[in-house]
Amino acid sequence: MIKALLIMFGYRVRGGFGEKWGWRLPLCKLWFCVIYTICAVLLTGITNWQYIVCLLIGSKLSTSFCGWGEAVGCALGTRKPDPKEMNELDFDEFCDNFEYKGWRLIDHPQLYGIVWLTMRGVLLSYLIASPMNNVWLILTGAPMGLIYWFAGWLYRHGVNDGKSGWRTAEWLFGFYLGITLVLLAQYGFVQRL
Repeated sequence: MIKALLIMFGYRVRGGFGEKWGWRLPLCKLWFCVIYTICAVLLTGITNWQYIVCLLIGSKLSTSFCGWGEAVGCALGTRKPDPKEMNELDFDEFCDNFEYKGWRLIDHPQLYGIVWLTMRGVLLSYLIASPMNNVWLILTGAPMGLIYWFAGWLYRHGVNDGKSGWRTAEWLFGFYLGITLVLLAQYGFVQRL
């Protein structure tokens, strides 16, 4: 359980822990990948240095893509999609995949945010879990969109974190990533390499 809490903290630090009080931990994007890698190594018994390097690189890459703040705002229910804020190629390609007979995903901001973050979450977990060779762990990022939507719902119903549910979403998703890794490792679903 402590490892799950450490991963949760690492994910929140990655998102800018401390800005509420006017400071940030230095190298905030690096904390998550180091904490996640250490916990994964301790939980799975990975000893091959090549897997450890791949895990570090994958966890760093997974949190380095930009342009997803747009989707977070939409999933939280605080923004509408703005094509100018996203890479035009990514935006056009993403939206083209979700149009059918006049129905467009972009016309439904929260659903747009949930779908976008679901795909983003799978990409995140794929990059993190690939070195561990486990399909269950690779798919763990899929609930990201729903978790961020839920944080927005909590915010609209009185849980004020000072940032429209964004901080709460990072705490919740970080805990979810941590507890999933802990449970999969504990019950033998993560292959020991």
